[in-house]
Amino acid sequence: MEKISVVTIANNEAKYIEAFLKSVLWADEIVVVDNGSTDNTIEIAKKYTARVFSNTVSNLGLLKQYALSQATKEWILLLDVDELVSKKLHQEIKDVLSRKSIHNSYSIPYTNFFLGHKMNTKMLTYSKIRLFKKNVGSISPDPVHEEVSIKGRVGKLDGCLYHYSFRSLSQTIKKFTNYARIETPLLQAKKEKVSVKKLTMYPLHMFWAVFIKDQGWKDGIWGLGLALCFTYYEFARYYFLWLYASRQKTS
Repeated sequence: MEKISVVTIANNEAKYIEAFLKSVLWADEIVVVDNGSTDNTIEIAKKYTARVFSNTVSNLGLLKQYALSQATKEWILLLDVDELVSKKLHQEIKDVLSRKSIHNSYSIPYTNFFLGHKMNTKMLTYSKIRLFKKNVGSISPDPVHEEVSIKGRVGKLDGCLYHYSFRSLSQTIKKFTNYARIETPLLQAKKEKVSVKKLTMYPLHMFWAVFIKDQGWKDGIWGLGLALCFTYYEFARYYFLWLYASRQKTS
């Protein structure tokens, strides 16, 4: 059977990282890269693995590529701390490792939760490449929304990752605010302009896309809450771009 490294990054995840680490103790190696935590994330991680590293780079893609470089096994399972492996997925991964696979990598479907509620909206129904051989995978150098690039054939697994990205309203708003701030110089580099339309109609269109087009309404009050959070995110992207442009004019 081939060996596997579970690779993750963490920043102030003391409340959640223990549950995550317990869920992947079956792996041959667990690599944790801490990104400047001020709580006891590192201390908790060291209880479960000796492969704990520190890196303060702010670019998420570069940070994950660094984490990938610390893994020593043939296969990589790249996860975030808010992603838990289902029993079915665990068994499928064992099957892949125990035989000669015709694929170098596999995409894994996600089951997403909003405030603890399982979501069915189409926008949260997707798969990502998360299981791959180390020598064929790399991480795109994007500051947010990074992706895995693969050489070779990509297979599909049926077992899912349980994704608890939106744990509370305050955490969700903080996450989207941070994303919007990080994206500001990227939008500026693309010469994106701010207008009244982009500050008003774009957020409204986002609400329509999430709640109506992608059938968020089927999730009831949870779908409404998620749509409003993404509406805020779309507004924040252009609000911070406007602030950035205004400061440049006065400097």
